[in-house]
Amino acid sequence: MSATATPDRRQDHGEILALLTAYVFGLDRRDFTRVASVFTEDAVVQNVFDAYLPEGERFSGVTTGGRAVAEGARKLFGSLDATQHLLGAQSIELTETGAHASTQIVAHHHRGSGHYHTGGTYEDDLVRTPDGWRISRRTLHIHWTTGSPDVVLAP
Repeated sequence: MSATATPDRRQDHGEILALLTAYVFGLDRRDFTRVASVFTEDAVVQNVFDAYLPEGERFSGVTTGGRAVAEGARKLFGSLDATQHLLGAQSIELTETGAHASTQIVAHHHRGSGHYHTGGTYEDDLVRTPDGWRISRRTLHIHWTTGSPDVVLAP
């Protein structure tokens, strides 16, 4: 954000950062109502793994709607002992129709002594609603992984 940004633009940036943070805290605290609340009801969320990652076929896909995203997370994380999603560098661009945010992420998934860690980028399109900023489209690009995907996928 430039030094000449208006107070409204600074407020928008702050609200968007708070929304992105609410999502990862919702995941890690298993607060799936909070997870659903960051998306619009018709949000489209897509997971894309870099082509060299063989497990990409098992995790890639498209989900529509905040409630569906939250339910998918509930099922995926239900057997895990712990997760921690860390947000890194972020860029927010306000547009004529909303905003676009790029956020680096490192996600840790643990069950027993096993782990599955991923690194990538959230690419989010956001819209302002009567309830504040919401994500209308998210693409999660996974660029690297370590550990076993079975930590997340095993029943």
